[in-house]
Amino acid sequence: MMLVGGIVLSNILPLRIWQQIHLVESDTGFWAVSNHATIWLLYIAMGLLLLPPLVAGLMQRNKIAVDLTRRPRMAEGVVAAIAAIGVAVGVAAALYFALSVFTGSATVADIQQPAENTMRYFIRTGAMAALLEALFGVGAAIFFCNLAVVNFMAHERVYVSRLLALMPVLWVVCRILRRFSRTISYLRVSDLFITLAALVLLMIFLMAFAQVLSGVNADKKEWRLLAAGIPAAALLLLGFLPRLVAYNFMDGLVPSQDAVIEWADPAIALFIAVFLFGRLRKKELALTPAEEQVPEPEEAPSPQEEQDPEPEIEAEA
Repeated sequence: MMLVGGIVLSNILPLRIWQQIHLVESDTGFWAVSNHATIWLLYIAMGLLLLPPLVAGLMQRNKIAVDLTRRPRMAEGVVAAIAAIGVAVGVAAALYFALSVFTGSATVADIQQPAENTMRYFIRTGAMAALLEALFGVGAAIFFCNLAVVNFMAHERVYVSRLLALMPVLWVVCRILRRFSRTISYLRVSDLFITLAALVLLMIFLMAFAQVLSGVNADKKEWRLLAAGIPAAALLLLGFLPRLVAYNFMDGLVPSQDAVIEWADPAIALFIAVFLFGRLRKKELALTPAEEQVPEPEEAPSPQEEQDPEPEIEAEA
């Protein structure tokens, strides 16, 4: 399933890069034209990314399990550390945006407007959502650091915190709220549509991820990791790579505040891919930590065998 998603994504990326350069407004992220054949082709390809993992997850919902055995997982630990760095970069960007709005409007707001209007202004501009995004992003970065340590050490005293497991979910929720504070044109939406679709799928994946790792209401949640994880990773890359190419390698294109490059997206997409490839198993092949630690019982000798040993038979001369 991951191979199919990779093939579809590799075919979509050149089309999306061309659209980012020729059909998307750099200052708003909207379509510059109302109707174009490649737009519908993009939406069809996105459907091919979304539907197969969803169908496969639903069909295999009773057969999918996550390998929770405690052992060193170096690859997963490395990508968890990379995800923590990516989230930290996103936290810095969100905090910078929030502080720029606060400091840029503080003087005028405090003197000429009442406090209620000031708060509304901060909410409308997305500064409050950005501040919350930075706050929960710090917790998300700590969670991925915690996960990296768990995968590196695999020690009984090192475990994933249940409270920290919720931080990435809240971080993504704040990212979604911040996107809704932007100017939206539902008829010409382009970048924002891909971003919101990716964030919603990422939120579903991270919620199931937190439930499975913490063991809270985790029964039959593994299929959501497959159904939401592969499309989320693909859409995160579909939103990141075309912007990176268009705005860094093409002269004259300047990214706006509504179409920024999110460095956390490729890090999270890489983590999802490594986690799904290394952890998802069929149920009969996956072991829980309890099953791994319990040794097989040895057959104890019966009391009669201990009291009445078999007599030795002397060999005849």
